[in-house]
Amino acid sequence: MKSYTFIISFILLIVAGTASAQEFEIGAEYKPRAEMRRGVWRMRPADNRFDKTSNIISQRARLNFSYYNKESKIRLGAQLQDVRTWGSTTSMNLNNPGGFDIHQFWGEILFSDKFSAKLGRQEISYDNQRIFGAVDWAQQARSFDAIVLKLENKSLKAHVGLSYNMDADVAFRSPYSLNNYKSLQYLWINNKFDRSFSLSFLFLNDGREYTVEGGDNTVVSDRKIAYSQTAGIVLNYLPEPFGFSIEGYYQGGKNKNNKSLNAYDLRADLTYKLGDGWSLNGGSEVLSGTSMINESGKDRSFNPLYGTNHKFNGYMDYFYVGGRHQTSNMAVGLSDIFLGVKYSKEKIYGELNFHKFGAMANVYRDINNSGSNMKKNLGLESDFIIGYRMSSELDLQGGFSFYKATESLEILQAGTDAGKLNTWGFMQVTFKPTFFKYKK
Repeated sequence: MKSYTFIISFILLIVAGTASAQEFEIGAEYKPRAEMRRGVWRMRPADNRFDKTSNIISQRARLNFSYYNKESKIRLGAQLQDVRTWGSTTSMNLNNPGGFDIHQFWGEILFSDKFSAKLGRQEISYDNQRIFGAVDWAQQARSFDAIVLKLENKSLKAHVGLSYNMDADVAFRSPYSLNNYKSLQYLWINNKFDRSFSLSFLFLNDGREYTVEGGDNTVVSDRKIAYSQTAGIVLNYLPEPFGFSIEGYYQGGKNKNNKSLNAYDLRADLTYKLGDGWSLNGGSEVLSGTSMINESGKDRSFNPLYGTNHKFNGYMDYFYVGGRHQTSNMAVGLSDIFLGVKYSKEKIYGELNFHKFGAMANVYRDINNSGSNMKKNLGLESDFIIGYRMSSELDLQGGFSFYKATESLEILQAGTDAGKLNTWGFMQVTFKPTFFKYKK
């Protein structure tokens, strides 16, 4: 009841203030999605007893609020959401087990037309979302507790973000137990030279807590912060009919285990518009990795950190999504050569993509035998998506994917069978109505 009381109180408070408000809007989103899973995220198991298709329906329900008052120099935004799997509660359920939360609730101080400070729970998303993204495909999505200082004019944008986390309201410092950053600072600069040419720069300092053993009998252990630095550029040149995007990132400093980090990510995308709604796209990406026999002890595995990884390296999410491909036996990096065709005209859209994956570092059948190295080919994936925009507030979408793996990927994903074809399909409906809009 507290959740619903909060929602009603919030709506009444905002509506009461609309007499002096410049802009106010209430909207919603409802997104149910049905999935057929048999080899998504991970290859099908070798043991047929566990090789069973998973059919699930999940949903996201949101209420969206925005408020702007030029005279008071403030802007507020909120997204209240409930995420659940159908059947996770009974039909006469009294309690929802943690599905309701505040996805976003932030306030922005407008010091001038060009400079502002945005504070609170908020989505952070830049460029193609490779390093920072909202992860909208995931029903829960991603948001940050942060302060973002913004300096923006017509062509140039500069953002500075700051965050420091604790997992409880305590009087004395305690270990940070969540699998999340402890301290974070970043700088993002973007300049649009014209309609088709833009250049961005990102620097991210990401701090993760790790345990340090005590040096005497009175101290058992302590917690310190290991910082990694990620820096890179994104260049977009997209005149019609031909365009391209290039990006490169370097990652150094220390990883979350306080080990030396030396990694990189390079990507190139090419597009060509054929006309009448059709276009071709292709390119390649390489993310550095660490050999399974790592004599140097250095971490050479690039981590995309807070990116919308579902956009990259195949929709079946074998790599990097949810931390996959970052564990000790899956940190060999990735090469991705991709080719696709897209269609978008009026209410219909779709795409067909192909990926050829490979490891960037050595894969070994036996990590105690350096002569047991395998081929770096990790397999092929094909993704097909089709959608229909019935209106500005209703979208229908479906898709099907398959992944043909190799023995090398079977080594990386122990207990699986590379001889089996991995498949995944989904159907999704997205409702995005606007209930009320006020502009003085």
